Amino acid sequence: MSALEIVLAAALAALTGLFAVQSAALSRARRRVRWLEDASSRPRLTVPTPSEAVRTVVGTAIKLREHGVAGTIRSSIDDLAGWADVERPDLAQLAAADGTVTIMFSDIEGSTQLNHDLGDRGWVQLLARHDRLLTKAIRAHDGHVVKTQGDGFMVAFAEASQAVGAACAIQRALARARGGRLADVRVRIGAHRGSAVHRDGDLFGRNVALAARVAAQAHGAEVLVSDAVIDALAPDGPTVLEAREATLKGIPGVQRLHLLDWR
Repeated sequence: MSALEIVLAAALAALTGLFAVQSAALSRARRRVRWLEDASSRPRLTVPTPSEAVRTVVGTAIKLREHGVAGTIRSSIDDLAGWADVERPDLAQLAAADGTVTIMFSDIEGSTQLNHDLGDRGWVQLLARHDRLLTKAIRAHDGHVVKTQGDGFMVAFAEASQAVGAACAIQRALARARGGRLADVRVRIGAHRGSAVHRDGDLFGRNVALAARVAAQAHGAEVLVSDAVIDALAPDGPTVLEAREATLKGIPGVQRLHLLDWR
């Protein structure tokens, strides 16, 4: 084979390889475009499907594998509140007749220690069971999951009664499950009600922050709500076990919070 033929053969091989790479890249780009087109036609605020729940669990498992237990320490409520404050999703479609929306936050008390005790595999399995239980209660009360992160949920409801109903249902379901695989899981839940604001408004971020701070004041197996939630409930709603006054981080003044009897 002459030198020219060798050069031409090498050039042909290189071009063939380049063509294969470009074809693969084009194929990936087309799939990405189709995915974005499909995503744009779906509602943003929906309860996760089973496949989405699986992806959440798998994502947590990957994070645990890559960063270890120490690298996954998180403050779910603060992280979720920060996300919503930045993104400001449009919740106007969820608003009640008076233009308000009720935001509920939840997370597992002592999740870092549970993660350590169970190990990565056991923790991911526990999260899957926890997520299924919460999702079932949220769906039953017409809630819309805005965001999940690790063991934390941020959920929007049109009515305060729906949020309280879901929160109480979650605690009852967990209480029944404490004799089994969710024996050590204690979830703290908090809720606040305020105006639903469009993307460009600032009020929504403030109400999200207040809801997050209410949840942060709750202990495991508690449902804690703000004055605004109590004011929106019917007289025959859940019994208030006690009222607490608290100064919430980043919120001016003293807030009155109400511990509900979910039993």
